[in-house]
Amino acid sequence: MAQHSIDKNKLIREKRELARRARRLAQTQPVEADRERLTQFAAELDTEAEVLEQAISTVSLPPVAPPQVQQQQVQQQQSAEQRKTRKHTD
Repeated sequence: MAQHSIDKNKLIREKRELARRARRLAQTQPVEADRERLTQFAAELDTEAEVLEQAISTVSLPPVAPPQVQQQQVQQQQSAEQRKTRKHTD
């Protein structure tokens, strides 16, 4: 899961960088239609980056039980298994 989150963060950065480049390139274009197309492309990339950011922030990881609770569960399972084993051997 952490790797997936890192990949999304990288993708967000790449989309933001590409949007910045598109805006810079748009400023150099003499034709209005080309400037508008590049500006629109940059806006779409920013929107995609925002959607990814929201997806990352809304992902909730399942709660992890503290080690002490997990240890107790293991001990209880072992005790139950030992009781079953004793019943079968008696």
